[in-house]
Amino acid sequence: MSASTRTDNWSAERYSSNASFVYSAAFTNKAIALLSPQPGEHILDLGCGSGELTLESVLPPVLPGGSVVGLDASPDLLARAEANAAALSSPAAAAAITWVLRDGHELEGLQQDGRYDAVFSNAALHWMKRDPAKVVRGVHGLLKPGGRFVGEFGGALNMVGVRSTLHVVLGERGIDASKVDPWFFPTPETYSAILEKEGFKVETCELVPRPTALPTGLRGWLETFAFAFLDALPSPADREAVIDEVCRRLEVDMKAQGEGEGTWTVMYVRLRFKAWKK
Repeated sequence: MSASTRTDNWSAERYSSNASFVYSAAFTNKAIALLSPQPGEHILDLGCGSGELTLESVLPPVLPGGSVVGLDASPDLLARAEANAAALSSPAAAAAITWVLRDGHELEGLQQDGRYDAVFSNAALHWMKRDPAKVVRGVHGLLKPGGRFVGEFGGALNMVGVRSTLHVVLGERGIDASKVDPWFFPTPETYSAILEKEGFKVETCELVPRPTALPTGLRGWLETFAFAFLDALPSPADREAVIDEVCRRLEVDMKAQGEGEGTWTVMYVRLRFKAWKK
């Protein structure tokens, strides 16, 4: 892996405890079917996280003869991915996976430029807000002619209610949340235009509403994913107070009453797409 000097706000332990649904088969099978990995293919998993989906759904179909590179910007998540790969019972499978520590905005210069049959991304592109077009441009450079870019990430209206409440609660404490908000949730029209401008032909690009039960409630979700907002606060006590306040305001809409009482459900809206390099 390449070196990184960025602060790592991710925790593989929190991720698996609070958000394992992100890589669960129930929520990823349609994106994997859209990717349709084939024996002998070489695939890059962009934003692979802790590697469960990479190892369970992307790698096996490309064997024998193929390979997968898992790329992520978090050292902690990649360390878990490497540990998961080391536990594989098949030496051939373990040898066919490589992990790269890199920001998704910085894809230029990888040794595998122009080598990949496909680039796949699950639940990661919405974190690459600084320059989404640069990410797509980098993906285009990695693909063979006719290669495919397939992914699913947060789209317009994703986390509706949660995001706005974070903005309001931080605003009440004198913090402009728009300056720390890390998420890019585009419409299909916006993202299709980016793909087409950067040299792709779009096959499909659509929003997919997906209400999702949270295994550790909204508090666990906020502790795992809202660090950019929480880190803008001056102290741990302030962060806890904001989490408490956001949960209090959203409980009426997100916490089940009656049957299933106590279960928190968030309204995820995913943008699922498939595009081909021209």
